[in-house]
Amino acid sequence: MPRPRTLRRQLLVWLVGPLAVLWSVSTVVDYDIANRFVNLAYDRGLLDNALDIGRQVKVLNGQIYVDLPKVAIDMLESGEQGRVYYLVTGPEGEYVTGEPGLPAPPDPFSGKVNYYDGDYDGKPVRVVAVQLPVESGKEQGFVLVQVAESRAARVEFAQLIMIRMMLPQAILIVLTALLVWYAVGRGLAPLASLQREIASRSHRDLSALPEEQAPREVQPLIRAMNGLLERLGRAITAQQRFVADAAHQLRTPIAGIKTQTELALRQTQSQEAQAALKQLEAATEQTTRLVNQLLSLARAEPSAGRAHATERLDLAQLARDATTEWVPRALARDIDLGFEGPSNGERVEGDPFLLKEMLNNLLDNAVRYTQSGGAVTMRVIPDAREVALSVEDNGPGIPESERERVFERFGRVLGTGVDGCGLGLAIVREIAQCHGAEAVLTGGAHGAGTVVRVAFARAA
Repeated sequence: MPRPRTLRRQLLVWLVGPLAVLWSVSTVVDYDIANRFVNLAYDRGLLDNALDIGRQVKVLNGQIYVDLPKVAIDMLESGEQGRVYYLVTGPEGEYVTGEPGLPAPPDPFSGKVNYYDGDYDGKPVRVVAVQLPVESGKEQGFVLVQVAESRAARVEFAQLIMIRMMLPQAILIVLTALLVWYAVGRGLAPLASLQREIASRSHRDLSALPEEQAPREVQPLIRAMNGLLERLGRAITAQQRFVADAAHQLRTPIAGIKTQTELALRQTQSQEAQAALKQLEAATEQTTRLVNQLLSLARAEPSAGRAHATERLDLAQLARDATTEWVPRALARDIDLGFEGPSNGERVEGDPFLLKEMLNNLLDNAVRYTQSGGAVTMRVIPDAREVALSVEDNGPGIPESERERVFERFGRVLGTGVDGCGLGLAIVREIAQCHGAEAVLTGGAHGAGTVVRVAFARAA
């Protein structure tokens, strides 16, 4: 799978790539310049040696000889740049002194000084040839002085110059790449901040993203996203309004059906008709409960731009009151319903209507699915930072693989034999998330039953 392209990588390629190409071209040009300067400096040294040797050319009794002191010869043979070879020949080309095997100058000889390359003793050498006038008897001629040295020293010196020129340039390119990397990171910091802002948001938060601190190039993107969030918020609001309106409109006819069913039960003596009417009454009660839960779910879901009215309230007192209200229904099913925790004083910020609806759904879910003779316990567990609310039963429990699914809307565990809408725990989770909490379902004590726990932040 190809790696995704990033702005940072593309900018590095487009900025550092041309720099690398220019550095390569500069290397070739600089090497040529360095080689020219090195050859010029070394050639001048060769010419000085040739002129020094020429000054020592003497004529005695018509014979040409070179009066080089031993110190000068030693210096020529052990120079810093390597051994220097020399050859002196007379006007007729006769050998005078030096290395007879030095390569001859090009023919024809142009000017008094000639530089050329050749090979001596299997090594490439650089040679300078100088013609100097000399008088032998009554005749005047020219002696040819040749001085040669190995080219290896020149190459090493040119390479050393190149390294010292290329290394700072390479370091400069690396520093430029690092600076570009850092600068691009700083330039993209607003995008990273925007990404964190979006990632940290709840799926309920459809408010507009801030664009004041964003770069001008990013602001159109943020405005487009804000427009999308606004349209999405309107669509969700319309959907919630439809659900709430539909549920509200259904309550009146369903209530009428229930009333007429109860009236028909009192007036009908036929057992078959009464059985049918009782089934109709049970279905009407189930439908009424479904409509009420749909209304509760619509209220629990915050629309875009609408916040729930919260106030400081006593969660322990609210839980105790809700448990007390459910005692008659629990006794009707022979279920032991109890409360554990402080009687009051546990303050949280919340919507009292929604929290009471959450407690009712927790207790209804526990009482409905716990077998006759079972037990349900409402607990309030405070600590320094939060107030935890839990409802535990010793019913059949929920398999671990199904625990997340029961929080989904209309999600139910099959095989319980209990009529339900599948909305109770979905409402619990929605209301918990509205208050910045999370509903968690675990197994009961000793692996039996179910525990639903919701922890709220303690009010400041």
